[in-house]
Amino acid sequence: MELAFQNFQNEYADYLNVDGRIQASLHNNINNVPRTEELTRIYNEFLNLDVKMRLAFGIRDIRLNNEFVQDKEGDLKMCHLLYYKLADLWFAYETFIKLFAQVTRVNKHKIYWIGNAAHNNYQGDPVLVNTLNIANNAFGVIYNTANSRGELIDYLNYCLPMSKGAQIAGLTAIIAKISHGPFILSHTEVLVMVYAIRNNFVHNGETTVVPAVFGYQNKARLLKILYPYLSLLLLRSTNIACVGL
Repeated sequence: MELAFQNFQNEYADYLNVDGRIQASLHNNINNVPRTEELTRIYNEFLNLDVKMRLAFGIRDIRLNNEFVQDKEGDLKMCHLLYYKLADLWFAYETFIKLFAQVTRVNKHKIYWIGNAAHNNYQGDPVLVNTLNIANNAFGVIYNTANSRGELIDYLNYCLPMSKGAQIAGLTAIIAKISHGPFILSHTEVLVMVYAIRNNFVHNGETTVVPAVFGYQNKARLLKILYPYLSLLLLRSTNIACVGL
């Protein structure tokens, strides 16, 4: 699946060099105790990220014991699979936020960071710009009618009770934007949407068939946009953060 995402193979190839680059830095700074300690913390956080991200990318099927539940097929199976992949990838993404803090010595909010002027090297990065454009183009195709946008609004309203603080304001603003017609989302707004769906699945017990206002076919179409987006955002952002190590 992932290998078919635009720019994924190039970014993953670059990502595979990060481990060796950190280890080389550790070797080159062996006599610099403070830097060695810092690089060790960075490397440990990178390893946490690496195992979580590889797990998300590596899940390619969910096989069920038919003594308990029937096999899922088509969009229902894809929806089920992408729920789990998105949830695991979000755990990896949260670890990237910690890695970023270790590398740059600057903390950043896991949602409201990429639109910040301090991170223009991310917001203006050609790969990330393209990644966002791909998502917005897909939104434009799938949600090109008032009815389809209304169904998405109903679903996001369903996600609202699990939101808190700035996430409520962000999700409410997205709903308002969608209600006005065809829409284009920012990186931050896509992350707000991903986080809302992930939280509903992980913390609220959402399933492929609940809520009825947004069935599994609708969810599969939405997740097919959001999962590739988060995959490329995470890979590319990690590569940018670690380029100087």
